[in-house]
Amino acid sequence: MLAPRIIADLRSGDECADPDHPGLRVRRTNAARVFFYRYRAGDGALREIKLGEFGTTTLAEARKSLGRLKLERERGFDPQLEKQQARAEARRQRDAEKLARYTVEKMVEDYIAERLSKQKRGDEGARLLRRELLSKLGERPAAAVTRRELQDEVIRPMLNRAPRCGTYLLGRIRCAYTHAAEQGRIPDDFVFPTLGIKGAPQVRRKRFFTDAELATFVRWLPRSPYSRTVRDALALVLLTGCRSGEVVAALWRDIDLERAVWTIRETKNGELHDVMLSRQAIDLLKARRLLHDAFVFPSWLDGQHVA
Repeated sequence: MLAPRIIADLRSGDECADPDHPGLRVRRTNAARVFFYRYRAGDGALREIKLGEFGTTTLAEARKSLGRLKLERERGFDPQLEKQQARAEARRQRDAEKLARYTVEKMVEDYIAERLSKQKRGDEGARLLRRELLSKLGERPAAAVTRRELQDEVIRPMLNRAPRCGTYLLGRIRCAYTHAAEQGRIPDDFVFPTLGIKGAPQVRRKRFFTDAELATFVRWLPRSPYSRTVRDALALVLLTGCRSGEVVAALWRDIDLERAVWTIRETKNGELHDVMLSRQAIDLLKARRLLHDAFVFPSWLDGQHVA
């Protein structure tokens, strides 16, 4: 017959049953001696449920708990299954509370810090998200935002004001939700509220200066009301054929005035691109050489180029 002395003498890994109370067993682990109830469920599976640890729970108390659980089984309840269901329900409740605390603002700020801050145009995306999305839906749980409210309150007004910016904003919101899902902050099966929302149609731009318009522009530019920085940047765009974003970000370290070569390091395809500089471009650059040590078009903000 199982007795406290026998339980106390158990060695690590030993296990014994209580002959007078079928189903009651005690097992010695490295840390403790554990009472448990082993039974075969209605589906044929062998299950165990912990009754307590020897020392804090006496043998008599373990036998009493065993009787209560057996009575529950006679009434049709499976104690281990009930325990598993209770744990699952508690887990679902915790997950629901966690989702309710994960707001759109938290999701966007995570995305900005972990992704957008490392992208070349990240500042523009962050500015749009904070101004257009967070000002309207920032306090809402990210997983509770519906397609209708996102479209009516954020995307459609933006598309009406500025179609290209609205489309760009929609893409950033979609990326923020994707990043949150990848990081396990929203459920994998969550349907993004951006699904089904369309941006502005992409219209291929065909407008360009005619020779006469270009001549008029070149004559007008030196007398235009813009600052010297803007006039020089536009002139360099015309003289090199480069994008305006590449021109304003130009660094002196990448420009060789002797060889008349400008090396653009940050390109769409990630490959270096050498631009041959004309005599007019060289003259323009030489006139700006003493304005800043690093940037061809320095901003009044320290350590930055103009936007």
